[in-house]
This record gives sequence, structure tokens and C-alpha cells, in this order.
Amino acid sequence: MDVVIIEDEDLAAESLEKLLLQSDFSIHIKKRLESVEQSMAWFKQNSCDLILSDIHLGDGESFEIFQNLNISTPIIFTTAFDQYAIQSFQFFAIDYLLKPYNKDKLNTALEKYSNYKATTPKNNYNDLENLLSHLKNTNENIVEQERFLVSRGEKLLSITKKEIAYFMAENKSLFLFTTNGKSYLYDDTILNLDLKLSKKDFFKINRKFIISHSAIKTIVKYSQNRLKIELEPSPNINDFILISSKVVAAFKKWLNN
Repeated sequence: MDVVIIEDEDLAAESLEKLLLQSDFSIHIKKRLESVEQSMAWFKQNSCDLILSDIHLGDGESFEIFQNLNISTPIIFTTAFDQYAIQSFQFFAIDYLLKPYNKDKLNTALEKYSNYKATTPKNNYNDLENLLSHLKNTNENIVEQERFLVSRGEKLLSITKKEIAYFMAENKSLFLFTTNGKSYLYDDTILNLDLKLSKKDFFKINRKFIISHSAIKTIVKYSQNRLKIELEPSPNINDFILISSKVVAAFKKWLNN
């Protein structure tokens, strides 16, 4: 089977490659990818039989790859975090391996993939539809978050959603920016947070930013399909803040509401 590894840590990738080649299955490691950006570019032009993917990468979470490209390739997630297990099964997950794992656990996951391939496409489709229906119902029951707990030194602060200008993901951290120009480290991930925020008040414009209406200073056309936005207060970054071409239409609709 042709396998692609998505992993940004060299030692973890080398260990996984070694375990795969020692497994009970015939494995060809087709590619190793190290970031969300690199993975999205590669999968637009290429494919494989199975993906083994870490979740936390240097420029975001691997969920963004599968969400944006609608990849239907089976995935085995390999991660040190257990809180994303349910979320991972929205993306054709075969198994969820917690680091550190060994050859036996990897073999068990590969056996699940083998069994998955042996089942009929119809059964696979029905099982997936049932799972996604369950996850959709679960998400619909999530209560929108109204307050956000942050810390500054030894002090704890509870910030209301009306005080929030935007959230910014940077490397593996998430920051909350308030309308009065203060910023705080916030303990969550941008994808998980997006599930809990009011869709009326906040919009995820790309993989780094979730913004409120109050944060928008200017919006200008950047290209035929994308928009450039200036936020206030400024996040003080060098790169342009661009609205993903995939969400421009939804963003314009959000602005009208």
C-alpha cells in the first residue's frame, strides 16, 4: 500500500517509518509532508492509499487539510493528544494512535485499514453517513460560549464575547485579542473553538483567524477570488491577512447579517 506520513517532528517521522517497514504489511512510503501548507499543495495533485497524520503541525492542525480538500483517503491519526478523537472521525479516520505507540498498536491500526478495504463501498458509505449524522447532531447541541477565561500573571480574567475582536493561531498557540488592544494566550485550538462560537458574531476567515464584526477596519480586493482584510487592533504581523477563496461567498453573506 502507498502511505503518506504527515509529521513535522523528524524523530517521530523516522520512528513511524521504521515501524511501518517492520510491520506485517507491504508498505511503500510514498511521501512525508511536514506542514498544512505543504500537505494541501501535495494532495491537490497526488493521492495515496493511506495517510498517517499527526494533528498538531507547525502551521496549524492537520484537520484543516482534510476539511478544505474533502480528502476521502483513510487516515490513521498519530498524536500525543487524546481530546481530538471524536473530531478526527469526521475525516475517514481508521484509528487514533496516542504517542508513544509501538509496533503491535500500529499493526492493529493497519489491520483495521485492511478490514476497511475488504468491506463493500456501500457499507463503508452507510457507516460513514451514520457517524457524520451523529457528529452533526452532537455539534448542534453544543452551547455557544459566552465567556472566555484567560490569565495574566497570577490573575484570572473572564472576558465576554462582546469584548473580543478576534482570535489568532500562531504556531501551536492561540491568542485572544480584545477590542481595547490587549492580547492573551487562550488554551484551545482554532478548529475546536470554531465549533463553540456564535456563527452570527464570529467568522473563521482562514486557518489562522476567527474575527468579529468589530475587528474589521478595511476590506479590499486582493485578487479575483480573495479579499485582504485589515484588523483593528493590529496583530502586528508582517504577512497580509487574506480571506480564503473557499469562504469569500460565506464571508460576504455573514457581513450582510
